[in-house]
Amino acid sequence: MPFHWRPDGTYIKNISHTRRIMPFLMHSRVESTVYYEQHIEVEKTWKYVEEFRKKSGLKASILHFIIWRTAQVIHRRPGLNRFVAGRRIYQRDGIWISFSMKKEMNDEAPLVVVKKKIDPNWTFEETVRHIQGGIDKGREGGKSTSDKEMDLVFKFPNFMVSFFTSLLKTVNHFGWLPKSLIHADELFASIFIANLGSIGLQPAYHHLYNWGDIPVFMALGTNEPRMMLDDRGRPAVKDMMTIRYSFDERINDGFYSIKALELLKQLVEDPEMELDPEIEEPLPEEAPGV
Repeated sequence: MPFHWRPDGTYIKNISHTRRIMPFLMHSRVESTVYYEQHIEVEKTWKYVEEFRKKSGLKASILHFIIWRTAQVIHRRPGLNRFVAGRRIYQRDGIWISFSMKKEMNDEAPLVVVKKKIDPNWTFEETVRHIQGGIDKGREGGKSTSDKEMDLVFKFPNFMVSFFTSLLKTVNHFGWLPKSLIHADELFASIFIANLGSIGLQPAYHHLYNWGDIPVFMALGTNEPRMMLDDRGRPAVKDMMTIRYSFDERINDGFYSIKALELLKQLVEDPEMELDPEIEEPLPEEAPGV
């Protein structure tokens, strides 16, 4: 087994040395974080989701829609589906999206955290059906994998907890964590979407976790009227959603990543817009045959 092998991704060999050196210069995701904000017009999106609800009978939300569109963007811009582990950059196997929401609208209610593998070629309905079960299970009171892990860990004294966490980080550094643990843990994913809008809040810039390998956090806010310019350049009040991103700059440069996020903005604002599922844009820094 190669030293750089991992069960959740493929080591990228044909990458520029400028990109390869970054995990050695910036050891953690915290010091590698770049922040970005978008304001997305969602009036057409809400109408699309409401019409879908009436036709399908499914409890779809704008969160479902954004998850669906996010998977399409990650497929089209695969340089966003990378992660850093053990000072190496990997291409993730599959598109895994973790997301959170409150079980109920009160301060005491816990968060539901769900992780799903999303096929970018699915229709919106297929995506909704796939992820709905996880949301319903969480709201019914089922514990997440992280909750179960914490219940087990804190049966031990604190010095043992510190030892276990250090041991797990070391094991993950060398790629020795079992595939089953990685696939079950919500912090090993392509992106984490925190739906603060579901509890009526505007988004914050969320920190990145050094545990796991998530390179992008997306925080969704509630909708609010904003003064914007219409198609003719005239002032108009529009229904807008603020999205704030935190992403690990080591996986790809800011220009590439922001272009991906701008594509997501287009896809959310125009629900009828279609992408050719066969097209996967090339990575700008990779040289075939290297």
